[in-house]
Amino acid sequence: MIKKLRFLKSDEFIIVAKHMDRLVEVYNGRLHRWETEHLQDLVDCVPWQVTYQVAFQHARRTHLTDLKMGYFRIRLPDTHQILWVLVAEDGLHPRPLTLLTNISLRSISIAQQVYADWRLRGRIEHGYRFDQEQGLDLEDLRVRTLERMRRIFALVLAAAQFVFFIAKHWPPMAVLWLRKLGGKFGLKSDRDGPYILLRGLSAIWQSAAVLSLLSILPFPHHLFQAT
Repeated sequence: MIKKLRFLKSDEFIIVAKHMDRLVEVYNGRLHRWETEHLQDLVDCVPWQVTYQVAFQHARRTHLTDLKMGYFRIRLPDTHQILWVLVAEDGLHPRPLTLLTNISLRSISIAQQVYADWRLRGRIEHGYRFDQEQGLDLEDLRVRTLERMRRIFALVLAAAQFVFFIAKHWPPMAVLWLRKLGGKFGLKSDRDGPYILLRGLSAIWQSAAVLSLLSILPFPHHLFQAT
């Protein structure tokens, strides 16, 4: 099991290998030299170094499967840049996943961390859309100076983390109540993402603002009384 995930440094990357027919160099320890091979040929004969269970989400269902993983070091022929290749086969997809990274895969635990970090890409994309578009609508900037933009970005990120924290750590019935307030109808097509939760929280804040105003400045009902 992976106990802790680390954050990628600014100069680290994990990408999916697309051009499997490209030539790379692999080190031959017996002959003490680099040899040129096609990446696909190396992936086809990679030895599996660990097998463990992982969970996949599909169609709102969780599927457990055995993941086989292997990795090896390569070098790019032109630049001699050292990269690592991580190959993962889960039995759910027709072909193994091949990842390229400049993170040194010196142990199985590091390889598992790299694979887990890559799987977080979907959550990162969802969070980005929630910040930028119909959620917190960061695209609707009304400021022009860099310092004010930084303040807006910090506030938006804090608000997003607040929403995600509630979704994960509050009691499920309390979160469901907020989602119903935000427009959840109990249909099978309902989504339980952060957008509907944000609408529920917005309704709470708007109601609190109205009640606060009424406590200090009651609505002038007497102006509507019949003369």
